[in-house]
Amino acid sequence: MFPVDNSHAPPIRVMALHALAYCPRLFYLEEVEEIRVADARVYAGRELHAALAAEEDGEAVQIELTSERLGLTGKIDCLRRRDGAYVPYEHKRGKPAHSADGSTEAWPSDRLQVVAYATLLEDTFGQVVPEGRVRYHAANVTVRVPIDEAARAELQDAITAARRLRESVERPPITSNERL
Repeated sequence: MFPVDNSHAPPIRVMALHALAYCPRLFYLEEVEEIRVADARVYAGRELHAALAAEEDGEAVQIELTSERLGLTGKIDCLRRRDGAYVPYEHKRGKPAHSADGSTEAWPSDRLQVVAYATLLEDTFGQVVPEGRVRYHAANVTVRVPIDEAARAELQDAITAARRLRESVERPPITSNERL
């Protein structure tokens, strides 16, 4: 799964991988130059998480995990057990992406984030995590994310890219996507 021992480098925050998948320049500014700016969307997300924490029904649990072997650290929004397996949930205040056939799916950055959390759970507890879920509150939709070999390979590629960017002295270029 993850043959490389990452214990020699500081762990990468799962949220940083989310930023990397969203925009490599954002990752670089936050993780290398340590420039973090909180806008209205960031504060709205924090408010959502605070409200969810206040509403917990006893089943949902937040958990912070670090794996030296994986070189990752992060705080899972919500952890539940379904059919004996752990299922990490990530809460987003926005809407999901849509595939070509019109079905809902997780945005790539959100998918990568929940895959990273699932992999941290597997490493910590030694149990296979078959799926993660992303809850999009604006659409009242929960999207299932399979944790398969393709997802694990995507995560390993992102970790490798993050480590490479951490060592770089050049900022990635500004994206041409006006939405980012």
